[in-house]
Amino acid sequence: MHIEMTNIHKSFGANRVLTGVDFDLREGEVHALMGENGAGKSTLMNILTGLHSRDDGKIVIDDQETYFSNPKEAEEKGVAFIHQELNIWPEMTVLDNLFIGKEMTSRFGLLNMKEMKALAKEQFSKLSVTIPLTQDAGECSVGQQQMIEIAKALMTRAKVIIMDELRRP
Repeated sequence: MHIEMTNIHKSFGANRVLTGVDFDLREGEVHALMGENGAGKSTLMNILTGLHSRDDGKIVIDDQETYFSNPKEAEEKGVAFIHQELNIWPEMTVLDNLFIGKEMTSRFGLLNMKEMKALAKEQFSKLSVTIPLTQDAGECSVGQQQMIEIAKALMTRAKVIIMDELRRP
């Protein structure tokens, strides 16, 4: 996947957050956006994933001008975003958190727990994660919760994963 963001502008009222920002990401690259708090790093990624609209500029993904209306649309096209505030439901199990809103069902409409567990175990194995799937997510460390979020993103078959200010475990 090749993402080009060119001349991106964004203001919130009178507060100009981004002015003429360019960002280019090619397959296999890893980027770190660094800057002061309030510099616009998260805003740029929120624009890419459809959480915010841009005021001006162009986004081209794989040679096609592309603008996402919302994060779900971005995710469906292979761009996942792990936000600074982790999207973990502490009172639910790790397995439930992995599949919330994306539950697998049988042809009778029942939850396919066997398939969900197998997929979760496979993903955790790839990441060398050893968190019990039956454990409440709220009992997990911050680092473990981050790994749950990363596994969720990978399970969407994301081609690009954006991680906003992940904390040290």
